[in-house]
Amino acid sequence: MQRNRYFVWTVGCQMNVSDSERLESALQGVGYTPAEQAEDADFIVLNSCSVRANAEEKIIGKITDIQRIKRERPDTKIVLWGCMVGPNNQSIFKKKLPMVDHFVSPSAVDEVLALAPNPIYQLDEPALPVADWEVPPVNVHVPINYGCNMSCAYCVIPLRRGKERSRPMAEIADEVRRICARGAKEITLLGQIVDSYGHDLPGRPDLADLLEHIHDTPGLVRLRFLTSHPAFMSEKLLHAIARLPKVMPDINLPIQAGDDQLLKVMKRGYTVAKYTKLIERIREIVPNVSLSTDIIVGHPGETREMFERTLEMVENLRFDKVHIAAYSSRPGTKAGEMELDPALAVEHGEKQYRRIALERLQERIITERNEELLGHDVEVLVEEFTKGKWRGRDRNNKLVFFEAEGNWYGKVVNIHVTETRPWWLGGDLVGEALAVGAV
Repeated sequence: MQRNRYFVWTVGCQMNVSDSERLESALQGVGYTPAEQAEDADFIVLNSCSVRANAEEKIIGKITDIQRIKRERPDTKIVLWGCMVGPNNQSIFKKKLPMVDHFVSPSAVDEVLALAPNPIYQLDEPALPVADWEVPPVNVHVPINYGCNMSCAYCVIPLRRGKERSRPMAEIADEVRRICARGAKEITLLGQIVDSYGHDLPGRPDLADLLEHIHDTPGLVRLRFLTSHPAFMSEKLLHAIARLPKVMPDINLPIQAGDDQLLKVMKRGYTVAKYTKLIERIREIVPNVSLSTDIIVGHPGETREMFERTLEMVENLRFDKVHIAAYSSRPGTKAGEMELDPALAVEHGEKQYRRIALERLQERIITERNEELLGHDVEVLVEEFTKGKWRGRDRNNKLVFFEAEGNWYGKVVNIHVTETRPWWLGGDLVGEALAVGAV
C-alpha cells in the first residue's frame, strides 16, 4: 500500500464540511494524498455530528466497519473528530471505542493535522479547502465564528463546540482573497450563529462590516452566509444585503416552532409575532429576498394544538424552503431531560405524522411560489454538469437545470424559466450574464 494516504469521512452540517475541507488541504500540504476508501489509507479521520441521534449512529456504524482495518493493520491511525467529541466525554469514548487512537474536539484542524504520521513537508500557510484544485470549486464555505453562546433547550452544540469565538476580519479577508485567486466564484460565510459575528473582537465589528470588507475581493462573484438567529438580524445587516450587489438576497432564519409557549420552552427568546414582524421588515428592506427556516416537530411538550399553530405560521409566512426535523433527544440538554417524562414526550408515530404534514404543506407553498417564476429570466451561477444537464443556483439559491452545448462551468448565465417544480427550476439558456465581479 502506498504510504501517506488519508481518508476523511464527514457527516453533519456545512461547518463540518468546511472543517474537513481545511483538513484535507492541510494534509495535502504536508505530502499526503487522498485515498478513495478507508482500506487504502494509513490515516483515517471521521468527522462527526451529534445534532441528531441518527448522525451519531452513522458514525458508530462507520467505526465498526473500520475496526477490521485496525485489526489487519494496527499501525493505521484512526481519529474521531467533531461534535460527538465534547470536552467532558472523551474518557467515555475511549472505553467504548478502543479501536480509535485519538479523539479531537470540533474545528481543531491543527490538532488533527499534528496526529498525521510521517508528514513529508512542513505546511507553510494556513489550510485552505483543497490545496491544488484541478478544477476550482464554484462555492467554498468559510467559517467566520465557532461555537455558540445560546442555550436552546434542544441543542447540544454549545456543549460540544464551546463558547462563541469570532475570527479576525483581516484573517477572513485574506482567506477569501486566496480562495478566489484559485478560481472560486462564490463564498458562503459560516457560523453556528453567523449574524452574531464580531461581538468578541476588538472594536466589535459585525457581519455587515465583514460583508463590506470582503465585497470587492477580486474574482468574487457572490456572497452568502448561514445560519442566522432572529436576535441578531439587525437593520444594519439588512441594509448591507440590499446595498451590496454581490451579497445574495438569501437568508436562513430558523424559527423552530410556531407556538409562543413552545418557543419559550425551547428558550428561543422571541415570540411568533416578533419573528413575523422581523420577516415583514426583511421583505420590506430586501424585496427580492428568499427566506428559509428550520422547524423541529415533536419537541417535548409540543401538543397537537401547538403543532397546528406551526402549520398556520408556515402558511402565513410562505417560506422558500423549510428544513424539517423530527425531534431527536440529545443527552445533557434540557429537552433531553424533558423527554424522560412520559407526559411531555411525543411518540415516534406522532412525530412522523407532524413531519409529513409540514412537508406536504411546504411542498404546496413552494410549488405555488416557483410557478410565479415561469416565463421569467433568472441569473444562475453554474456549478456542475450532471446527467446531461448543467446545474446551478439562482440568486435566491434555487436549483436551476438547463441544457446547452459548450462549457458553462463557473459562469454566470441568464436562464429563461420554462419548467417549475417544488425543488428546482428548468429553462433555456439566454446567454452569459454580466455579473458583478465576474472575470
